[in-house]
Amino acid sequence: MTTIAAPVLFKIPLLLLTAYANLITFTPPNPRTPPEEQSKYSRAKYIVQQVRPPWVRAVEKTLTQSFILFEVVTILATYLPPPYAERVFSTLAWRPADSALGVRLTSTFLVGTFLCIVGGIIRILCYRALGRHFTFELSIRKNHRLITDGPYSVVRHPSYTALIMVTIGTLLCLTSTGSWLAESGIMSTLIGRLLVVAWAAEVAWIPVVMLMRVGTEDAILREEFKDEWLAWSQRTPYKLIPGL
Repeated sequence: MTTIAAPVLFKIPLLLLTAYANLITFTPPNPRTPPEEQSKYSRAKYIVQQVRPPWVRAVEKTLTQSFILFEVVTILATYLPPPYAERVFSTLAWRPADSALGVRLTSTFLVGTFLCIVGGIIRILCYRALGRHFTFELSIRKNHRLITDGPYSVVRHPSYTALIMVTIGTLLCLTSTGSWLAESGIMSTLIGRLLVVAWAAEVAWIPVVMLMRVGTEDAILREEFKDEWLAWSQRTPYKLIPGL
């Protein structure tokens, strides 16, 4: 990890892009599918669905956006007059006020931001390519058709590739040295450690679920579209990463 010789203020637009990438990635582009469109593959739900109560997903999203907000506020506070800056630092830091200045721009943060931005763009392209067919629930919709163009002509599951990029990027951005989580001292408290570890575990679990879902989804599409899927799989042999 290398500290970048640039004003810490440059982190703010990158943090906001990270927040937007998370919002795009974890907000369904379409309403939840009706039960009858999911029931055909209910046997696979335990494996491929994100088996999490809605409140758990809501808490995870809220914490992610909150950590980003706290870092933005901390950075802005460094440009305030000392009395006002100290009030912000004392509220958002569990260490002496001057340690809040440890928030800085690093190479690890830039790598994480890059993954989030590229992943977010790919996710948007997938939403546009699939249209009404893109759902967070595993389902075959009425009049469903197999989409094989756009990002789906490069790999068969580009939306999962994008999601994995965003989750890994978010963890790099928000937990590496120089981040608010690392520099605020929250990890020095028991409650803080438990909160952050639970949040990070929840975020890290998402790519695992997506990897488990890939094979099952391929099997379902192969069963549903038969020769059309086989022709597509021959043209697009890679599941998540071109060349692998």
